[in-house]
Parts: sequence; C-alpha cells; structure tokens
Amino acid sequence: MIQFDDLTDSEWALIEGLFCNEAVPPDRSGRRRVEPRVVVNAVLWALSTGHSWSRVPGWYPSRPTCRRRFEEWQADGTLAEIVRRLNAAGRKVSLRGPVGDAFNHPPANPNHDRLKGLSWSSPQTWRAPLEAA
Repeated sequence: MIQFDDLTDSEWALIEGLFCNEAVPPDRSGRRRVEPRVVVNAVLWALSTGHSWSRVPGWYPSRPTCRRRFEEWQADGTLAEIVRRLNAAGRKVSLRGPVGDAFNHPPANPNHDRLKGLSWSSPQTWRAPLEAA
C-alpha cells in the first residue's frame, strides 16, 4: 500500500489562496460546505494512491463530496494549479489510477449549469428532475 501524508501547514499555505473566493450557490441548503483543506487531502489521497473514489478512507469527507469538488476544481483549473504549486514546492503529486486518469483527461464540457437539477443514486439511474405540473 502506498503511504500518503496529508498536507502540512506550509503546503496548505501555498494553495490556500485558491479557495478564498470559492463561490457557494446562494440557494444552497442543507449541511455546511466542507472545508477545502480536507477535500484537497482526500483528492490528493486518491491521486497519489491510485485508488478509486469508492476506497476513500472514512476520515475524509463523503465520496460524493470529494468527487464533485474534484470535478469542479478540474473544470475551472484549480486542481491543475494545486498540483503545479505543490510540485514546485517539492511535493511530488503522482497521478495514478482512475482518478489520475480523469485528471489527465479533463471533462469534454466543463459547463456545470447543464447538470443543475439532475439527481441520481447510481450511474445507472441518471434522470432529469421531475417537472411540476
């Protein structure tokens, strides 16, 4: 098993500024948004170990949260900047497994607006939201 260490305080200081102006939808309800540092650690764990999202350890946020933020950061370039800054500072971020493959192949259409209102419980059950009659 590959050893993974969470970000140190000095490594976090290098990338923390990327999340200062992170947009949160005004109509958001439910639980409070998870702090970016723990999600970054989970994403880096998946990238470095080569494991899929289904194997993210329980001490990190939920798998859907980690995957959604990974996709958001990948689409807007934040993830590439995280990796660039950490690599420049001497922390080698390897890109292994299915998550690393997804990082190397950005989504074809990074426009997330077209996905608003979709719901799913598994990839086989994608469906559009029910329209009010």
